[in-house]
Amino acid sequence: MKTRLTLLSVFIGSLLATSTLSAHEVSVSPRVKSQVVMTKENQCQWALWQSFKQNYIKNGRVIDASDPRLITTSEGQSYGLFFALIANDQATFTSLLNWTEKNLAGGDLTAQLPAWLWGTRSNGSKGILDANSASDSDLWIAYSLMEAGRLWDNFYYQSLGHLLASRILREETTVVSGLGTVLLPGKQGFAFGDNHVRLNPSYVPLQLLTRMDTLFPDYQWAELYQSSARLIKETMPKGSSPDWVEWNQNRFQHDKQTKAVGSYNAIRTYLWAGMLPNSDKNKATILNKMHPVVLELEKGKGMPEIFNTRTGKTKNKGGVGINAAILPLLGAVESTQIADEYAQGIEASLSTIEKDSYYNSVLTLFGLGWHKGVYQFGNDGSVIPSWAHVCQ
Repeated sequence: MKTRLTLLSVFIGSLLATSTLSAHEVSVSPRVKSQVVMTKENQCQWALWQSFKQNYIKNGRVIDASDPRLITTSEGQSYGLFFALIANDQATFTSLLNWTEKNLAGGDLTAQLPAWLWGTRSNGSKGILDANSASDSDLWIAYSLMEAGRLWDNFYYQSLGHLLASRILREETTVVSGLGTVLLPGKQGFAFGDNHVRLNPSYVPLQLLTRMDTLFPDYQWAELYQSSARLIKETMPKGSSPDWVEWNQNRFQHDKQTKAVGSYNAIRTYLWAGMLPNSDKNKATILNKMHPVVLELEKGKGMPEIFNTRTGKTKNKGGVGINAAILPLLGAVESTQIADEYAQGIEASLSTIEKDSYYNSVLTLFGLGWHKGVYQFGNDGSVIPSWAHVCQ
């Protein structure tokens, strides 16, 4: 570890020295301050995170037992790293990072992107099941490393995060005519030539791209932010976001595989949008686009599981995680009473996601954690965990 740290320090020390690695002054709206009232004990001891660790993390590995192969995804590891940072849990952060690097990145995150899928093979052995990458997970890992380095004063994390972020730009982006630099969902299988790519609106949280552009303004992060904002805004003709879309013939088109469905991927698009800082120049437009979804939520019947993004029609009722994920959106549009009512129902149902419900659990950590004031995002995209100013 000391040898690698020395090498990284020599390699990019001068670059990071000139980057803005401390959070800029942030603006917290009076609504946020008044909406969330928690005790210091609750903010500094995140019970939901402790439950998630107990039920889903073993030896640094986030396990999704809903799949009979007992899979681990780079997504799960990336979310685990972010939650560990939010909980000020440095030991678990280190454990998650070490497992990710050893098992998903061939022992070196500076040399390759992590594989997205690991689990039990047909012969009973355990290892990588699919070596392709997942760019959203890689982005969350890089972001969490950069922010952990800032908040915990760890230069190694900052260095590793920078190198991973640079690799994302090199290996998981491409330039398409009419849209610019876009984030491909993975290293392979999403670019079809002739200006034709497959994209995922939930893969591009704008606050993370803002943070990367703040830290590394000489790279293509600003271009990626612009194309991502268009991807989100221009694929909701009826107010609901699709799971997948295609850019072809200089326009967005319905995905050939998933058609016009918006469901378990798209739920994160609403989640990220609701958590955008008010300073984000696209926030108002995105929230306005999502108004039909807000109207559906204000009926009090819960978030639908499936949207037809072409017609706006819905199907089935979403579970605990899906409803937790829309809490930030409700807060952002001032539907605080409705949000509180949803939150109460979610808290009453937490026991149902303690086992074999990985995705519901991570959505709940994101959504309910935000609603309770465990963290927020600053104007420059930096994360602001409650422990940074409450728990010292």
